[in-house]
Amino acid sequence: MNQINPAHSVETLLKVANGYSGASKAAALVLLSAWNSSDFAVPVAELALLDGDNYQHAINVMNLRYHGKEPQSVIANGDKKFHALYREWNHLEIQRKEAA
Repeated sequence: MNQINPAHSVETLLKVANGYSGASKAAALVLLSAWNSSDFAVPVAELALLDGDNYQHAINVMNLRYHGKEPQSVIANGDKKFHALYREWNHLEIQRKEAA
């Protein structure tokens, strides 16, 4: 897979995240951690659950952040779609231990 359109990568991973496959969680974590890395993190081992094409989409989304762009900003209705994704996967938020 050569140069991938970032919007296509975000939309593709949204479809995977909204599906019911073993890769759904990994796709959701990639998107949510790119959207809000303070509350979500993708374990590197989770990336192995993505097939080759979707792994490249994940790398493309991460590259987007490297270049200072947020994933919701490159797609139509991005804020709405990411809030819906958050509602579906918010149980994956990082659990912080309270200070003693």
